[in-house]
Amino acid sequence: MCMPTHRDRCASFPAVTDMLNPWPLPAKLFALLALCANSVLIQSAHAQDHPHRYTFQNGSDTKELRCPTRSRPAPARSVPEEELEPPDAEDLDELGLLLSTITSDKSLSAVPIAKADAIPRRIAIWGDSHLAAGSFTAELKRVLVAQGIKPRSPFIPLTMGRAGVIPPLRKHCMDAWKSELAYNARQSMLTTGIGMNALHGEQEAYLWLDLRNEAGEADVQSVDLYFHAMPGDSSIAVSIDGGPEGRVNLVGESGFGRITISGSAPMAVLKIRVQQQPVILHGLYLNYREPPLAVLDAFGIPGATVRSWQQIDPSSFAQYFRTHTYDMVMLEFGTNEGNARPFDAMGYRRMLGESLRNLRSVFPDARCLLIAPGDRGVLLPKSRKSGSKKKSEPRKGRSAGQLLQFSGIHDTIFRIQKEVGARHSCEAWSMQAAMGGQGGAYRWLLASPPLMARDLIHFTPRGYQRLAQELADSLGWKDGLPAARDSAP
Repeated sequence: MCMPTHRDRCASFPAVTDMLNPWPLPAKLFALLALCANSVLIQSAHAQDHPHRYTFQNGSDTKELRCPTRSRPAPARSVPEEELEPPDAEDLDELGLLLSTITSDKSLSAVPIAKADAIPRRIAIWGDSHLAAGSFTAELKRVLVAQGIKPRSPFIPLTMGRAGVIPPLRKHCMDAWKSELAYNARQSMLTTGIGMNALHGEQEAYLWLDLRNEAGEADVQSVDLYFHAMPGDSSIAVSIDGGPEGRVNLVGESGFGRITISGSAPMAVLKIRVQQQPVILHGLYLNYREPPLAVLDAFGIPGATVRSWQQIDPSSFAQYFRTHTYDMVMLEFGTNEGNARPFDAMGYRRMLGESLRNLRSVFPDARCLLIAPGDRGVLLPKSRKSGSKKKSEPRKGRSAGQLLQFSGIHDTIFRIQKEVGARHSCEAWSMQAAMGGQGGAYRWLLASPPLMARDLIHFTPRGYQRLAQELADSLGWKDGLPAARDSAP
């Protein structure tokens, strides 16, 4: 059963005409019309501050969420590419790439960052696949908990369902959604979701979310659902904990829409189903039974670039944070920008400047930190060694410069971030410098246990944890706690 508390207020007013009172009929009708008009005016004037609230009856189905089984066609077999592998210790040693630090400017390795007097209580990070995997953010949370600060993540970006993304939820199920990503959108001034993407729902598309906390307790009192409001008949069906479905219309005149969904008790599982298209969802905000004293929200999409911030409409994007702003914002981008061939330093500088201008329009007073990419290596054709035979021809003739081609680009990206960031009151911190400079990818791969993944782009969970610790050290968040420890090659 759905009980909207801000919709259709006038529908309840006819009961006024049945009250026994001495008013004449014309006076009753005049009072009724005045009440209705006043209700409509209040609803229109305060639509953003007081969103439509829909209350549903909770069901009793709070067991573990199970996703429907779906039959999918077998993937087409692709022609295998030439097998590649990382250089081995012998390759690297011959080229001198196992030295402790190889960087063109050793002053960059220090990565000086101002240490604030107090740890920010409300933090947000936008980034690429390094952030989407979750290990980096989880380690930052662990560091903060060790300092007596227990952050939660109330903003839920609708980036789930994408490979490499681990959302801050116990579990989710979804089908028949298409994602629109801000970083590769053609148009500018884009109305997009909290996580820099939007979900377009097809007919009968569903999204099921287990909202319970780590202890398995239901402590979410209500959920703010953000959507793209359009004139028409867009609608979803909503149920809580297996309770009866209720219809919710997602309509409006502007691009930004918000409703609040609550239950008769704290909700464990929220289920959303598209009833009538078009439906475009932008994100969720969890209103806990007890508001968190600290927040760490992470929004990561594999493949993303800082162009996301260049494409957005900042006035529209700022509406998500009217009552949920941040003390500190971080942007972790650069790896995918550095993959462009050839890398256009001037174009990147211009894109970053426009992105930071939009960021400052949304968060004018927050502390800003740019996280430059880590070191990246180069894979080689797989060696075909046999006994004492020497390496095959494809592995000969490699130079240190060739194996450090991405290292040099990432170093340039960090320099640009320092330069452009300073003009927008943003500091810059380099993951590459935290790894020991250029060539760090190879050394981290050979560490025991490995800190670098074998693709020489991403990191192992231990590697992400190490980088998060290094960042926390640089920010002064680990004062009094053990420093990050090396893994020896």
